Amino acid sequence: MEFIDLSSIKEYDRPTDAHVVVFSVHDSDSFTQAQGFLQHLRIELDSDRPIILVANKIDLVRKRQITKEDALQLAKEFECKYIETSAVLNLKVDELLVGLLKQIKLKLNPEAIEKAAILKQGKGKKNATLKGPKRLLNKIFKRYSKPVSQCENLFLL
Repeated sequence: MEFIDLSSIKEYDRPTDAHVVVFSVHDSDSFTQAQGFLQHLRIELDSDRPIILVANKIDLVRKRQITKEDALQLAKEFECKYIETSAVLNLKVDELLVGLLKQIKLKLNPEAIEKAAILKQGKGKKNATLKGPKRLLNKIFKRYSKPVSQCENLFLL
């Protein structure tokens, strides 16, 4: 894995498997720059590679200028995945790195997508056959779990 700060490089022509665009939730200028990078990658370079938009510094709640909804909207507009992290607290940093590798694997290995779809169908059947307490617990936990949008799930293409 190679990390490159594109803001300090004028041109970068090496092939990449994925892109991570990071902005600070308490700096609207960094959000504007992130929007520019996304536009450059998707429109000007016509990149079909996975892009993960990362909102960093979510530990600075009181200074937050960029809402989650605004960032999600931007991610959807440019067909990106989205995650919120805090590097200082090491919050969701591991999930980001694992999700990035998963996105690369899914994009570069179409067979993995087919296998995942088959496994997902099998899980649905398994849950339907659950009886008694297990079925009740599944319903309870699904009811109170917060649904994750497609955009926020780094483990699906």
